[in-house]
Parts: sequence; structure tokens; C-alpha cells
Amino acid sequence: MITKRFTQIRIFTILAIVAIYSCKKIPEGYISNLIFYNQNPLTVSQGNTTVSNDIVTNGSTLPFYVDLLSIKDASGKDASDYMLKPDTVKVFSKGGITSSDTTLASLKLKLKDSLLAPFSINRIGGRLQFTRATTYVPIGTYSIDVRVQNVKGSQVLNHACTINVIPNQADTLSYLAYNYSDAKFTSFTGQPASNLKVSITHIANGPDQIIYVWKDKNGTYFNPSKGEITGRPGRPNWGDWNPYYPSLKTDTSIVYPYPGGVPQMPLFSVPDKYPGFSGGISYYSIVGSHTSTGLNANTTFSTQYFNTRGTFILSCTLSDITRIP
Repeated sequence: MITKRFTQIRIFTILAIVAIYSCKKIPEGYISNLIFYNQNPLTVSQGNTTVSNDIVTNGSTLPFYVDLLSIKDASGKDASDYMLKPDTVKVFSKGGITSSDTTLASLKLKLKDSLLAPFSINRIGGRLQFTRATTYVPIGTYSIDVRVQNVKGSQVLNHACTINVIPNQADTLSYLAYNYSDAKFTSFTGQPASNLKVSITHIANGPDQIIYVWKDKNGTYFNPSKGEITGRPGRPNWGDWNPYYPSLKTDTSIVYPYPGGVPQMPLFSVPDKYPGFSGGISYYSIVGSHTSTGLNANTTFSTQYFNTRGTFILSCTLSDITRIP
């Protein structure tokens, strides 16, 4: 009888304890005191799409939210006017551009204007997102302050990440070759590519043109308008990569206007007439009757242009040739 009564008392005690604790609110969630971006500083090249990793939450309860509080330049001034303000940039529409899109009209169908802010934060997870609109963001160092929060609470992280905006590579020369040949291009003699001194100059506020010039070892220009420079038979030249405008031959250069503001030039990977060639490769020949060797001097470049505003001048000096008028 005593044992039974003792058991009943124990049961009532346990029930009372359960009732008391069931009324007490259990703490919800967890937020770490060590939250950070592991890509810090983050380097962003002007005009390129860049996305960081999520912010490191160190076991904090998910979902985890990140909101931008401010973005400042190196002097501490507010930078939101040019970092957060949307700008219009051209992007590829569905389907992309192919070598059959040879007119401005067909090009227009494959490109669209998109209103993009240079910088934003993906609120869930906190990824830092930079778009092609960073083309117009001044080069320099920036810092962001953010608020992080989850079900447990929130924290403010001052100087959460440093962002270094660096100049975009405006152009690239990825391949260079040089040889001599007879007038009919049947016999070739390889020459050191180092005999070609090639440079590309970008004039950002110039007209949207790509200009090719050739000079002899004395700095004298060859004259394309008089037929001293020709494209090589059976090979693409830059006109095949840029079919949207007619080229212009002057007494010092070949001028190729191009559609400014496009994502890059060339816009397609293989030219329609020359399916075996890629990468913007272009073949030109200096006619043998205008060289001191009496042979065709054949120059080959692979070029791409990324900052598609303004004038690019590709200058090629042949250090082993003298021009014959």
C-alpha cells in the first residue's frame, strides 16, 4: 500500500515538473559572433560579372539574411550613386549571336538593353553580385557595411568586406605569326614573330573604330589605299569578324567601324566564310612589290576587344622590312 502511494506521488511530481517547463519558452535559433566574408578583399574587374561566395555564418540558424547598409569609397564618401544606380548595358538575348548575323538589323535582334545596377547583395546568403554595369564604376577601393539577421536576432557588420575595382583588360593579342611568301602564296619562309613590334592603343573617348596600321623599320607607313596591304586569300581578316560596317582604307591604315557597347568583339567564335578559324584571327599581307625583300610580308594576329567603346589602334612595325613606294 505504501509502495503504491509512493509511486503515485512520483507520477504527480513528474507531471507537475513537465507542466512547469511546458509553460517556459525555449530559446529559438542561434546566431554566431563570428560572421564574415572569406573573399576579403574581393577583386572586381570593370565590366565583368563577378559573384562572391555566401557570407560565412559559422553554424548560425538558417535562413540567414544580409542587407546592405552603406557602401563607401576609400575616402569614406558615399558611393551609392555610381555603385547602386542602374545603368543600361547590352547583353545577349536568347539564342546568342552567330556568324550568320552579319547586319546591324540581325544584331539588334540578338542583343537587348538591360537595366542593371553595378552592385547588389543577394539577401538570402549574402552573395556580393557585380554586373557588366561596373564598366562605368570608378577604379578604386570600396567598403560595405551590412546587417545580418536570422530568427535569433541581428548584428551590424561594419567594414564587412573591402572591394577593389580594377581596370578591365580592354583588349588582348593572343597570337602573332610572321612569314614571307611569293606573290601567289605558294612558297613560304617562316620569320621570327619577334620581328613584328605590335601594340594596341585604346582611346576611350574616340569614335567606335578598330584601326590597323603597318610601318616599316623606319616608321614609314604602308599605304592600304594604294593596295600595299591586302587580305590573304583563303584566310579571314578583321572584316570577316566585324561585318556590320564597310571598312575604309586610308593612306596609313584600314579603319573598321564597329557597333559600340556590345559585350565584346568579335561577337561570334567562327566566321561564316572560314569555319576552320576562330579567336578573331586575321591575316594580312604587305605586297612584295612594296617591300625591300621583294617578297610578300605576311602578318597574322589573333585579337579580341572587351571594352567596346572608343577607338582601338593596332600598330604593327616590321623591324626587318623597308617600304618601297
